[in-house]
Amino acid sequence: MKRILVLLPLFILTIACGNSEKSNSEESLIDNIVPASSKVAEQSPCELLSESEIKDALSIPADTETTVKEKNITYPSCFYKWESITWPYEVMKGHMADYTAEMSIVLVTGMNKKNYETAVSYYKDGKVIKDVGDMARWDEKKTQITFLYKGYLIHVHTKTSADAASNKVKTIKVAKLIVGIL
Repeated sequence: MKRILVLLPLFILTIACGNSEKSNSEESLIDNIVPASSKVAEQSPCELLSESEIKDALSIPADTETTVKEKNITYPSCFYKWESITWPYEVMKGHMADYTAEMSIVLVTGMNKKNYETAVSYYKDGKVIKDVGDMARWDEKKTQITFLYKGYLIHVHTKTSADAASNKVKTIKVAKLIVGIL
């Protein structure tokens, strides 16, 4: 009998807490999230573009070996590397190393303008880019474009040479291909 007297109030409290109404801030946050297309939402960022589309956009020879790694640490991400394409860069004063060509795509679903603004707030030298998604910003230091499109927040990073202007053009080209798919 004593057990029932202890368990009954616990049971009632559990049910009452589980059915509490959402606060206004929770409701507004949920209302601001734009649903992403379920077809693409289920895809890995590695499946958005074919290897040949990527190589063509980045001017990488078709016969170059590509290493692809999918990771889902915080958000679904895909990392591409081309070990045979390298160029020297200065690590420390007088010390040189080879940098390997790389690209990455991060695809985040259910995002909105506020999420986008938070993501690009870390860009020290962010520049607005027109004609890529709803909003796009380029960060020279990160060689990355971040854009919002149809409820997706997408980061595309490419570095295929020491030429910053070339990296920017290629990154935007890949971003536009992704917009065409979404």
